[in-house]
Amino acid sequence: MTPIQTQTLEFDIAIIGGGMVGTSLASLLAASQPQLRIALLEAQPFAQADEIHFQPSFDARSTALSYGTAAILRELGLWELLQQHITPISQVHVSDRGHFLGGVIDAAENNLAAVGYVVENAWLGKILLAHVQLQQNIQCFTSATVSRLTPQQDSALLSVKTDAQELLIKASLAVIADGGDSPLRTSLGIGTQVRTYGQTAIITNVEFSEPHNGVAYERFTADGPVALLPLGESSSAQQSALVWTLPTAQADEIFSLSDADFLAQLQERFGFRVGRFNRVAKRYAYPLQLVLAEEQIRSHLVLLGNAAHFLHPVAGQGFNLALRDCVCLVETLRQAIAQKQSPGDLAVLQNYLDKQKLDQQITIEFSDKLVRLFSSDQLPLIAIRHLGLLSLESIPLIKNQFIAQTMGTAGRQFRWLLDESANEKTVTKSSAVVDQNTHAEQTDNPDYDVIIVGAGLVGASLACAIAQTDVARDLRIAVIEANTDTQHFSGEHFDPRVVALTHASQQLLMDIGCWSDIVAQRVCAYREMKVWDGEGTAAIEFDCAEVQQNHLGHIVENSVIVNQLRARMAQHQNIFLIQPVAVAQVIPAQAEFPRVRVQLSNGKEITAPLLIAADGSQSKVRELAEFSTREWDYGQQAIITTVRTEQPHEFTAWQRFMHTGPLAFLPLQNNGDAHQCSIVWSADETLAAELIALDDAAFCARLSDAFEHRLGQVVACDKRFAIPLRQRHATTYIQPGIALVGDAAHNIHPLAGQGVNLGLLDVIALAQEIERGLARGIPLADYSILRRYQRQRLAGNLGMMSAMEGFKRLFGSRSLAVNWLRNTGMRQLNSVAAIKKIIINTALGVS
Repeated sequence: MTPIQTQTLEFDIAIIGGGMVGTSLASLLAASQPQLRIALLEAQPFAQADEIHFQPSFDARSTALSYGTAAILRELGLWELLQQHITPISQVHVSDRGHFLGGVIDAAENNLAAVGYVVENAWLGKILLAHVQLQQNIQCFTSATVSRLTPQQDSALLSVKTDAQELLIKASLAVIADGGDSPLRTSLGIGTQVRTYGQTAIITNVEFSEPHNGVAYERFTADGPVALLPLGESSSAQQSALVWTLPTAQADEIFSLSDADFLAQLQERFGFRVGRFNRVAKRYAYPLQLVLAEEQIRSHLVLLGNAAHFLHPVAGQGFNLALRDCVCLVETLRQAIAQKQSPGDLAVLQNYLDKQKLDQQITIEFSDKLVRLFSSDQLPLIAIRHLGLLSLESIPLIKNQFIAQTMGTAGRQFRWLLDESANEKTVTKSSAVVDQNTHAEQTDNPDYDVIIVGAGLVGASLACAIAQTDVARDLRIAVIEANTDTQHFSGEHFDPRVVALTHASQQLLMDIGCWSDIVAQRVCAYREMKVWDGEGTAAIEFDCAEVQQNHLGHIVENSVIVNQLRARMAQHQNIFLIQPVAVAQVIPAQAEFPRVRVQLSNGKEITAPLLIAADGSQSKVRELAEFSTREWDYGQQAIITTVRTEQPHEFTAWQRFMHTGPLAFLPLQNNGDAHQCSIVWSADETLAAELIALDDAAFCARLSDAFEHRLGQVVACDKRFAIPLRQRHATTYIQPGIALVGDAAHNIHPLAGQGVNLGLLDVIALAQEIERGLARGIPLADYSILRRYQRQRLAGNLGMMSAMEGFKRLFGSRSLAVNWLRNTGMRQLNSVAAIKKIIINTALGVS
């Protein structure tokens, strides 16, 4: 009897698992590479994809879609259908039970329609399923079990059993997306790293007495987090999806309670932010653990979704990370196929993993550390999370990074669509992309002459300095800013970040045309500077009269300067401020495309012959362009705040050097009130932590003692902030088509207040070199422009940084011999007028 031949089918890609990850990948592949033959295999029968008869269910489970995920679904053309049954999240409220600190991520503050969205799994599944079934190049196999996956030399061979037949599927690439308990992963001998949390997540929906107003809550308790995600098709709906994480034994007990007792327990843990809980849906319980596959790729094989990394649900990152993995894989395959490579080549898959590894690591660590930190009742960890929540509210850099991670925009952004498809499916410009004060109608042109990343003090100054020159009036200057608008301070509340502007910096702001507006808002000129050794008796005093000046400089709040610079930028028709959006990738100029390409977090790409990084000490451009740096940690933190003193500050800048770090009092004034100072207290980390932990009265007393009561008692202080101190210097400021300025190039100890002034000297030098080059007909891409800039600034900055490092070490020593030498030197220096005059003029930035 002749044996029955098993049918063999050939595909380019076989996807095992027809859940949300598998169908998403199939949809992305079909849109990006319509010539590919794709097999989608699912062990369960497909449900009827009938959107007409879909009705939201109170018992349904839901998924939180990040802002980045929504952008991907828009590109796929699925968002319009999904919107019929989604709930936008207008705010995310993070809090710690039993403590007053918390943080808020607000869509309106970030110029967004929503921070994220909540959708029922059933509805998202229906939309994805209907979409894949319409694609001509996707063949779906339902009730299909893959019993065996055998690697071949040039493919993967799948043994498949369906209700109707057994068959073999040969594919260049097999994608395993069959869930966290992946049987195929086990059968292939791919091990896992498992971290058990000893917790169980109770998942259900709840109804309450007040409208949720689109707010998502993440409430951390000692037992575990409680998350509420808004449901319903309006902000006045009164139900949310609940994810309640508890120790397993406690979860079992609460899971088995009656509905009334369950709601009572929830009310006690969560409080009354949404009123009284009055109804609960069917409950589900899931033991929680972090499961990471030890291998995500093999030749002709890749793992995706929960099969690759199964996360704690605390931050709602599982599906969102998986979708970013899918997009990265599709882009990588697209590039490989264009270069005639097989989709399953190990080198191709390694390229995918290298691109996505950082996003995976950050997201996994973010989820894991969040739950471990907030599920502990140990006092040190309670203090750390308090500091984290305080930073989330008060330090823009930390808050913006948290927002980017939560919204799914922190990782690299990918171009996965075919060019013609991208043009057809590009969504209309979001309000999140272009600031309304700029010339939005012209921003559809992605080609600029100069791209400046960072619209802070240095970046905004540079944009204005370039734009106002006669030879640059026709340049198109893009300024990329990740943050929203700066804050405004008034009355007795000063910006805790202040700048001691030198005469050279003041002249730049005068040339730009915004100094008079800064003065009209709030500045404080200082006429004297008094410096003394806290470990001895020597002191140096500098007076503006010694150099025939009216003042030594001005103390100005950072926000005052930046706001006026932004207003000045808006007056230039050739400056285009694009915010809030981050840089995702920098592609240097190449022979075939002699312009720097900058890929943005909103999926767009812009180009220019010259890219300038003014994005601060944590410069993303510097990182992406792989500039090398020399850096070290001082083991100190700078405590900054505003204080009120018993006696007026005498329009004097005061600085006391101690072995634990310098303490500076910088004068402020508001409507003639001269009793307030901005302080910068650099202290060893142990002392800084102790000072931050004090209440206001105790801190003021310690500060008065440390300042030796030079202005009497310190009678009040504003909120305190602690900033870690680190010195960093790029070994080169330039690459072809790319330049670093300000803190992106050099980050200095604040003991002399020279950081911003060095950055503004960079601005003056670079703007002059650009103007000089344009006047001589030299293209902006010509490397000579940047080489001349670096020759001007690199040595000077290094000299200043070396001097500050020397001062730091000199005054940080407790050696009796060093103490005697520095006190003797200070006394001698204070008595020689000629040397003091040179020092003052150097500090002022004048000759």
